[in-house]
Amino acid sequence: MPRKPDSKLEQRILNAAFKLWVHGGEHALTMRAVARGAGTTTPTLYERFRDKSDLMRALQARAQQNLFEAVEPARSITEACRIAIEFTVAHGHEYELIAKGWGARLSRKEPTPSFDLMKARLADQFGGAPDDHLQLALGLVTLYHGASMLLLGEGIQPQTATAIKEA
Repeated sequence: MPRKPDSKLEQRILNAAFKLWVHGGEHALTMRAVARGAGTTTPTLYERFRDKSDLMRALQARAQQNLFEAVEPARSITEACRIAIEFTVAHGHEYELIAKGWGARLSRKEPTPSFDLMKARLADQFGGAPDDHLQLALGLVTLYHGASMLLLGEGIQPQTATAIKEA
């Protein structure tokens, strides 16, 4: 009798890869480690994901979704920025996934759910259409990214971290 395809295999692969990334970043993410963590073989992993870049795109989409789910309840742009900074501090490696190639994804008009939400919240607060606030949203994302990189840096003192978050 032929084996039935494992309908949950791809999800197990993504879960294993995400866990490796979250705990160890890019250095921990090897195809062999992902296969082992998912309880499958490396050739089977390559049947689902062409290469590490393909797997990374799937992980980026998951990290973007996680950030979106964190900031989506915010009703003001100030609250969304505060939540986004808290997310970054709590989930540093996930933020690395989101930030990695973000500008290129934006240029290619790939999904940027949190950025689109930010433009929508700006339109809610100030009127107009979300795309009317593109420049302001880009400025806020730039500030958020800079603050995130500072907060994720080594050796930052708690007083400095607090000042950056408040800014």
